[in-house]
Amino acid sequence: MAGFTETRHDVNGIDTAVLTAGEGEPLVYFHGAGTAFGFDQLLPLAGRFRLIVPYHPGFGASADDPSVDSLHDYLLHYLDLFDQLGVDELALAGESLGGCLAAWFAIEQQSRVRRLVLLSPFGLRVREHPATDFFSIPDEEVPAHLVADMSLFAGAPVPPPPEFLADRYREATSFARVAWKSPYDRKLTKWLHRISAPTLLLWGEADRLHPVELAEHWAELIPNAEVRTFPGVGHIPVVETREAVDAIADFVGAGVAA
Repeated sequence: MAGFTETRHDVNGIDTAVLTAGEGEPLVYFHGAGTAFGFDQLLPLAGRFRLIVPYHPGFGASADDPSVDSLHDYLLHYLDLFDQLGVDELALAGESLGGCLAAWFAIEQQSRVRRLVLLSPFGLRVREHPATDFFSIPDEEVPAHLVADMSLFAGAPVPPPPEFLADRYREATSFARVAWKSPYDRKLTKWLHRISAPTLLLWGEADRLHPVELAEHWAELIPNAEVRTFPGVGHIPVVETREAVDAIADFVGAGVAA
């Protein structure tokens, strides 16, 4: 299986790294608040689509932008990037922080998003099923809040090398600029009804950050939404089970003309 090609783009003065693989209809994947797992698990999607995985400003290989302090800043950044890439209509997937961003993109850019996949998205406030505030988690407990299968960390050096810790601190700082004040986006509930694209919600049933019960609340607020959950899977389904990747492919593929 061929890997990703990385390209660099000057987006309003920000050096932005973009991973691409495959050909066909564009499928953009917005990552969450960390990139430590990489994105090779998504490569099977490149067999059916033009897979595009941009690094948010302040994450991975993209440059920092301290002026970004809201998800709307990211949204505008990506409008500029997609113009450069020649991407008009697209299928859009997003996990966690990227799921909230993908939802806002679909709210504000209805005509551009033909299919939407949200994986354990950040942001919805439901009193009976509160999300865990990421910034309240002790460092040593973060891995167990990201995945249920701790064998994914087998072989990782202990303690982690300084450059790994520096990268995680940088990404946590970027995340904090948009989410430090609250683990919720209090305006989401009001506007999710504007999503017009068919939507698939994917959730790990063992998610310790965003309880799986939140999935039905998202589905109630988004017209034409369906839910699929994965037993024994944590916060990032595509990392722990190929079934999540295949679910994205099947759902997005159902909207592509033969």
